[in-house]
Amino acid sequence: MSWAQGAAAAARAFRPSAARRPALGLVGDWFQAGWTREVEQRRLFPWLAVAFGLGILVYFAGTRGAPALAAPLVAAALLAATTPFLRARPLGLGLTLVGIAALLGFAAATVRVERLAGPILARTTIASLVGTIEALDEREEGARLIVRVESFGTLGSEMRPARVRVSYRKAVAFKPGDRIAATARLLPPPEAARPGGYDFGRDAYFRGIGAVGSLVGKIEVRPPAQAPDRSARFAAAIDDARNALTRRITDANGGQAGAVAAALVTGKRGLIGPETNDVLRAAGIYHVVS
Repeated sequence: MSWAQGAAAAARAFRPSAARRPALGLVGDWFQAGWTREVEQRRLFPWLAVAFGLGILVYFAGTRGAPALAAPLVAAALLAATTPFLRARPLGLGLTLVGIAALLGFAAATVRVERLAGPILARTTIASLVGTIEALDEREEGARLIVRVESFGTLGSEMRPARVRVSYRKAVAFKPGDRIAATARLLPPPEAARPGGYDFGRDAYFRGIGAVGSLVGKIEVRPPAQAPDRSARFAAAIDDARNALTRRITDANGGQAGAVAAALVTGKRGLIGPETNDVLRAAGIYHVVS
């Protein structure tokens, strides 16, 4: 059976009989018309993405503990094993594929939440911070750092954020990949200032950042406690190269024009000053560099 024949058979399977049509009324007619149009234009496949999204929604609709990842994967595998026997039954095959997509969406949400799960700092704390710089954005004065935390005061691993974003207002003499020690003032990531506004806390959560704040006093660069893995070295090298290119473009063009040009090329916008940011926002083009 060809794809077109199967789609036509599926359309006939969903066509309500004459006896049922009065009971279905306008809803049935609307569904039938829409289904027929989707079949004729061969647009059934994109509905698998909708089923995938529904699986994600089902995951977040749950109110109990995190489910095991094996359950949706095993169920999806069992459904996939039945597909060779459903080639002659397009309706059954379509419903099975929808079920598989929904289960995979559920599994994807499970994996994503497990990867992002991490401690969020409960309250403002000032303590000694030791960690490795993952990313560094140079600013007009100082820099902003993403630090993977090894220790913070006396907090245990169950309460200590895995990654923090901190600012430093003095000249920097370190680079991505360096292991540093300094006194840090950290606080929980702020939520949206108004309903519907930008929620930094949500953005921080999806970046694995459990606290924000600043470094005070002198920063000490220490030798690494152990050799960093290959992925960490590669990420640090890429970020260091982006910073070098940003500085080169800025120096070559000069002033805020150079800072904007560098941001467009490398994505590093720390050198754009507040006044320039305000001008970009007023012109409605801040999204170009954001």
